[in-house]
Amino acid sequence: MWQDVVQWALAAHVLVITGALMMLLLIVSMLRQARTPSASVAWLLFLILLPYIGVPLYLLFGSRKFFSAKRRPQSAGVYPALPRVPSDPVRHFLDVAGMAPPAPAEGVRFHAGAAEARSALKRLLGEAQTSIDVCVFLLGDDVMGREMLDLLAERARAGVRVRLLLDGVGSFLLPKRRLRPLQQAGGETAWFVPLLRRPFRGRTNLRNHRKLVIVDGARVWAGGRNIGAEYLADEAQSHWWDLSFELGGAAVADFQQVFEADWAFARGQARPESPAASARLPAGAGEGVQLVPAGPDMAQDVLHDLLVLLMTHAQDRIVLVSPYFVPDEVLQTMLRLAAQRGVRVELILPRRSNHRLADLARGRALRELAHAGVRVYLLPDAMLHAKAVLIDGHMALAGSANLDPRSLLLNFELMVLFHDRADVAQLAAWVEGLRSRCPLWQPTPPGVLTQTLEGLVLLTAFQL
Repeated sequence: MWQDVVQWALAAHVLVITGALMMLLLIVSMLRQARTPSASVAWLLFLILLPYIGVPLYLLFGSRKFFSAKRRPQSAGVYPALPRVPSDPVRHFLDVAGMAPPAPAEGVRFHAGAAEARSALKRLLGEAQTSIDVCVFLLGDDVMGREMLDLLAERARAGVRVRLLLDGVGSFLLPKRRLRPLQQAGGETAWFVPLLRRPFRGRTNLRNHRKLVIVDGARVWAGGRNIGAEYLADEAQSHWWDLSFELGGAAVADFQQVFEADWAFARGQARPESPAASARLPAGAGEGVQLVPAGPDMAQDVLHDLLVLLMTHAQDRIVLVSPYFVPDEVLQTMLRLAAQRGVRVELILPRRSNHRLADLARGRALRELAHAGVRVYLLPDAMLHAKAVLIDGHMALAGSANLDPRSLLLNFELMVLFHDRADVAQLAAWVEGLRSRCPLWQPTPPGVLTQTLEGLVLLTAFQL
C-alpha cells in the first residue's frame, strides 16, 4: 500500500520535473526565434498557463526558422558578391541577402487565362525529352490532376526522368494510389514534410507553397497555380482567376537550383553541389529576371523585407494583387505612408475568398488603408488566387506568395522579380484587365461584433 503510494508520488514528481524542463527548453527556443512581441507573449502565456496543450502545439507548429547542413539558404555563397550599386537599392539588397543576380530570360509569357495555362503546361510536358521536374503545393484528386499524372506517367514510360514533389499538407487528400502508375512507369515522387511523419520535429507548420515545372532544364512554367480543376479549368466554369507564366533562357538554371534544394530536403539527401553560374547580367543592368525564394531555411525574411523596400522607394504607383490580405504592422504602415505621400496605391482582392477567416481578418487593415487614400478593388464574381506586385511601371513580382504572415514569414515561397520593361508591361496589361472587372470598395463602419471577431481572428493570423 505505502510502497504503491511512494512509487506513484515518485513517478508524478519525475513527470512534473520533466515537463517543467521541457517547457523551459521550449520557452528558450521560442524566445530565440524572431517573432512579433504579441506572438511571443501569446506563446509564452500558452506554454506557462496551459502546458499540457501548449507544449504539444508548439512542437507541432511553433518553429519558424531552421538551419541545417543539408539545407542552406538558397543562393548564399553560390554566386560571387556583386559591386555595390548605390543607385539600385533593390539590386543591392538582394545581393546582400544572398539572392542570385538577375539572369537573361527568353520568351517570357504571362498566360491570359486558365485555358492558355493548361495548354502551355500540357505542351511543355508532352514535348519533354530528358527531364520533367514538378514542385506543387496541391495536386487535385480530380479530372485535371489525374490528367496531368497520366501525362507524367506517359513521359516516364518514354524514358524521360520525371520527379514530382508534393507538399505534405497541400496534397494530403490525394490518395497515394494515384501516384502508383507514375511510380511503376519509373517516375520518382517525394513529399515535403509529410503531415503524419515525425510530427513533433517542429516542422509540421512549415509548408512548401511553391509552384514550379521545369522541362529539359530549358523551359519553366510557374506562378500561383496549383494543378487541379479550380486552377486549370476555364474561368467561366471554375469561377477562379489565377496567374501563371512561362519562360526560358539562362534564368532556368536558377529555378533548377531551387527545385534541387527542395527535392534533396524532401528526400533527406545532402544538397547537391551547385552548377557553375549561368550567364549573368552586368551590375546595374535593368533587364532579366531574378528569383526571390523565401522560407524558414533562410536567416532573413527576404520577401517581406523586399516588399517593404519596394514600397519605400515607389514614386508613382503600387499595385498589389492577392487572394488574401493580412499585412503585419510594418507592411500596413508602409502602404499607408505611400498613399499619404502621393503614391497611387491599389489593392486587388476577391470580394470573398475561399478562406472566410482570412476575409474577416483583413477588414481592419482595409478600412485604415482606404481612409488613407488606398484604392481597394474587389473581384465580385469569382475567387482571385493570383499573386502579383507592380511598382512604378518598371518592376514587377509574380509567383506563389500571398500577402499574409504565413506566406511571408512561414512558407517556402518563390517569387520572380521581372526587370524587363516589356515583361512588366505584359503583366501590367493582365492586371489592368483584372482591375477593370472589379468595383471600387467603399468602407462602412463596422459593428461591435465584427470588430471583436476581427480581433480574435487576428490573434491567429500566422496560421491563416
